[in-house]
Amino acid sequence: MKNREKFAKEILDIACNGGGIAVTRDNKVVCCNDIDCESCIFDSCDKHIGRSQACYDRVREWVESEYVEKLTITSKEKMFLNLILSNFKYIARDFNNDLYIYCNKPKRNFESWKADDSNYYYVSRAMYGNMFNFIKWEDNEPWSVEYLKKLEVKDE
Repeated sequence: MKNREKFAKEILDIACNGGGIAVTRDNKVVCCNDIDCESCIFDSCDKHIGRSQACYDRVREWVESEYVEKLTITSKEKMFLNLILSNFKYIARDFNNDLYIYCNKPKRNFESWKADDSNYYYVSRAMYGNMFNFIKWEDNEPWSVEYLKKLEVKDE
């Protein structure tokens, strides 16, 4: 799905009111006149009044690019990350959809991720429930615990 499809209603409302499209740094589509240039992802130069051609070009590029869902974690996942020992640096899911934490960066083989040592642990669904649903066996790399800790916490 492209950004123009995901944000069609917002884009149409802005266009019907004669405004230009702007996107805030937290991925909200708003009217260009309603925010400062510095708050818009299309801001292209240090000092200008109104929209520049570079802004228009960036808007065109953005509407035609693929929509990317912003990753978030739950407060339960954040608490888990904060409670695991600091030497655990990676999280990955195996072929059977089981979640593991690793001290050293593991490499994927046929059915699981293997580290150079035996410092890894299974994260039991019975104990912790279903967490980190966005972590998949198909991922090319394991997920960094530090990166995950920086994600926005959003409970539904």
